[in-house]
Amino acid sequence: MVKFFFRSRFLNIICVLLLMTAATVNSQNRISGTVLSAEDSTAIIGASIYFDGTSIGVSSNQDGDFDISFMDNNSALIITSLGYEALVLDASEILKNPVDSKYYLPFKREELETVYLETDPWSRSRKLRHFRKEFLGRNYAMYNCKIINEDAIKLRYSPSEKTMKATAIEPLIIHNEYLGYAISYRLADFELGFQMNGGLLLPYSTYFAGSAYFQPLKKKTGRKVLRNRDRSYYGSSLHFMRSLYKHKLEENNFAIYHKRFQVPTYKFFNISEEGKNRKIELLKDELSILYDKTEQSAIVSKNTFTIDQFGNPSPPEAILLKGIMSEKRISELLPLDYKIN
Repeated sequence: MVKFFFRSRFLNIICVLLLMTAATVNSQNRISGTVLSAEDSTAIIGASIYFDGTSIGVSSNQDGDFDISFMDNNSALIITSLGYEALVLDASEILKNPVDSKYYLPFKREELETVYLETDPWSRSRKLRHFRKEFLGRNYAMYNCKIINEDAIKLRYSPSEKTMKATAIEPLIIHNEYLGYAISYRLADFELGFQMNGGLLLPYSTYFAGSAYFQPLKKKTGRKVLRNRDRSYYGSSLHFMRSLYKHKLEENNFAIYHKRFQVPTYKFFNISEEGKNRKIELLKDELSILYDKTEQSAIVSKNTFTIDQFGNPSPPEAILLKGIMSEKRISELLPLDYKIN
């Protein structure tokens, strides 16, 4: 599950990127099975089977069969098909019966329309503009990122609560020309809060959560797209977490500050090994991060957390990121199995 929490105060954005927890498993395992309807046990053809947040996935064949491999620390396995409820399995569940298992998907029941006690005064076009900006991002990359099936998005603004909520009746298909990915995104939650500022109603906080599957837009990825991917990666939260895991913050151009003064890089990090993971404790409530002497971010943590070898923090809610790192949303989101060129 990929979750995002953003809080902007008069357009100063604060974000927490809640990346999915990954379980440790043996390398080069294979998972095989059959996807069936829970109603009548018939095979589901063309079901999507993928590891959440990655580009690792396959489709079930005409008999509902599939076979997929995974490396260490893969995230949850998601099995989904249009018209059915998704099945989400963590690695420990999968390894109990990794070969020739049967996976049953229940039909998705139609939900009754919610009855609202107040009128939504906003037009759909106005709500879509806000949704695109907060979901895709507030940067150049968003202009090269398009949601193909916007008709699947249901939007409602509540004047009394000053909030806009969104749901989707099917996975959102996002074509990201900037990074060269087609993303299938299962939107679980989306809530955008507003507040008055100088007589204007402005976005104040954004929360959204979901799961993502990345596929290449084209068979051959061009050099410009590869450069864009590297550009999005450098200085990102994923880059920072991987650097912290490998004890290479300085080598990767990250400097740490506390109360506006630069401090020895690892002075306020208590780092210990926990299997293949790193257990991290921040010795101060907030530390500032400067990447490449120009990009300012910050990390806030009240609890200890671990980082796996791919740079995924857990539990994700233990971490709050601010600044530049927070501004890289769906339009600059890279798969967890991304490798720098």
